[in-house]
Amino acid sequence: MSRGETVQDRVRKALIEEPALAVGLSRVEFEGPYLVIYTRDLSAVTGENDLAVRIAKKAKKRVIVRPSSEIRKKLEDARRLFLENVPKEAKVKSLHFNELTGELHVYALRPGSVIGRGGSTLWKLTHLIGWKIVVHRAPASESQAVKEIATLLREGNKERLKALEAIGHRLNREKIYDTDWIRVTPLGGFGEVGRSCILVETPNSKILLDAGAKPGARNLRDEYPGFYLPDLEPESIDAVIISHAHLDHSVALPYLFKYGYRGPVYMTEATLHLTWILIDDYLKVAEREGRPLPYSRGDVITMLNHVIPLRYGEVVDISPDIKLALYNAGHILGSSIVHLHIGEGLHNIVYTGDFKFAPTLLLDRAHNEFKRVETLIMESTYGGSRDVMPSREESIAQLITIIKNTIEKGGKVLMPMLAVGRAQEILLVLYEAFESGQLPKIPVYIEGMIHETTAIHTAFLDELSRNVKEKVFKEGVMPFEVEYFIKLTEKVDRQEIVEGGPAIIIATSGMLTGGPAVEYLKLLAGDKKNTLIFTSYQVPGTLGRRVLDLAGVGGGGFEVVVDGEVLRVVMGVYSVEGFSGHSDRAQLINYIRYMRAKPRLVIIGHVEPTKSQELAQALR
Repeated sequence: MSRGETVQDRVRKALIEEPALAVGLSRVEFEGPYLVIYTRDLSAVTGENDLAVRIAKKAKKRVIVRPSSEIRKKLEDARRLFLENVPKEAKVKSLHFNELTGELHVYALRPGSVIGRGGSTLWKLTHLIGWKIVVHRAPASESQAVKEIATLLREGNKERLKALEAIGHRLNREKIYDTDWIRVTPLGGFGEVGRSCILVETPNSKILLDAGAKPGARNLRDEYPGFYLPDLEPESIDAVIISHAHLDHSVALPYLFKYGYRGPVYMTEATLHLTWILIDDYLKVAEREGRPLPYSRGDVITMLNHVIPLRYGEVVDISPDIKLALYNAGHILGSSIVHLHIGEGLHNIVYTGDFKFAPTLLLDRAHNEFKRVETLIMESTYGGSRDVMPSREESIAQLITIIKNTIEKGGKVLMPMLAVGRAQEILLVLYEAFESGQLPKIPVYIEGMIHETTAIHTAFLDELSRNVKEKVFKEGVMPFEVEYFIKLTEKVDRQEIVEGGPAIIIATSGMLTGGPAVEYLKLLAGDKKNTLIFTSYQVPGTLGRRVLDLAGVGGGGFEVVVDGEVLRVVMGVYSVEGFSGHSDRAQLINYIRYMRAKPRLVIIGHVEPTKSQELAQALR
């Protein structure tokens, strides 16, 4: 049994040893993994002095400093003073005051202008209004998700604060047992693609890595991870970590809250926004198909109040004996490689989630520089011996050729699309092709939740590739917001688009499991001038996989059952694999090859058994 210095002991000692803090100290709270200090010293709030840094170092905790209520300007005065003094070029879109925490959340198209060089503008504004200013980048086009999340967090502010304080006290409990063993139990996502979920246990902690569903499953038991495992009551789980916002990694999360989980959920802020959209769409599809909902929207709101967003590289305690850090996975916006440091230097687990160890137009390549890695849990979707993808350049050339040939025949291109990641990558490819003259500028109709997820991308530009950032910040061009990208509403007349001239139609869902892409397929399949192009992996059991298997490469002239009716498909069918957000076999091997800290154990998942066995043999 461990009888070392407790977290509370360290915090108490750190506060006593800082006499400068005692002068303005109002109160101290635990909120999730953070130590929150309320003070009358605005210089500590802005970070002009290093008080917070000193306390964090001594207490070994992440520290947030907020202003005491007595030094804040009244809300109306604070709003007026802020708007009068914030630079106009910041283009502030909205302000939200949190009276419980003393924070002003600012959404601006140019957040750097609110902060100023070296933080000087932010310091000035903070001293003027007496509130802690939290700056966010506003999306370039309207985002319902950003509005909904901000509104719900404001409306549920008391509940969220109460939840965070409860999490903080549970998290900072004294460690009961020495950490001398670790158990890793897959609950889904091994020997299959879908329902990714891993249970990591120590004598003091239970952590879940991801909580996804399986596309095409026939019942909830097959669709969701093995939450029914003995001794896995929701209340016993210390934390859930979501690697990224794809259906097979995140949409089962509210199910845990339905059955009583009230612990923290760690993910990046971008992942939070994308997961919110994904879950909403998942429930809408279930309603349209007449399936019983696995959880309510109330469960989703409860989940939201327990999410703790983390920045890449930020290290936090998530249980008495586990520290967590997230790093860029290069898969989709906000996707994370999860690094768990367990015990006092006992063991390090790196869980890749889905990752791309190569740069794309949208994202930089996955992070693989860790000081220590004893166990690597790695996805291997394309780990088979034949899974060698063409280069990105070859894939772009192939895609442009197929589109160009279709346009010349007077046909239309249908691209069923994953709304998160793949859609934005393809939009960037088309933007470059149109602007360089490789393709004529024809309409690109975008339907489904793609325009919403694209708006989210514009709110997190700092997490995108150097390529995108250079276009936006240096050239002043937002490549997602050009005149030939036409966003369609739910009231669109699809028949009118189908009867019009050559066009590209990008629509969800990417595996033809539902959504507008299926409706367009019904309208376009009978004309051989048209083309269907898949740019993402088609999971066995989905309509997309059946179409691909029946067609062969470039084929047409077959029948497939869609929504209970036989559909004759004569349009061309192609799969352009080089745009995958997953690493191919060579990249998977190189990810380990170029790690400075080599793992002693590699656990392979997220793939059919034959492919995992082939990759395991290669790694041996």
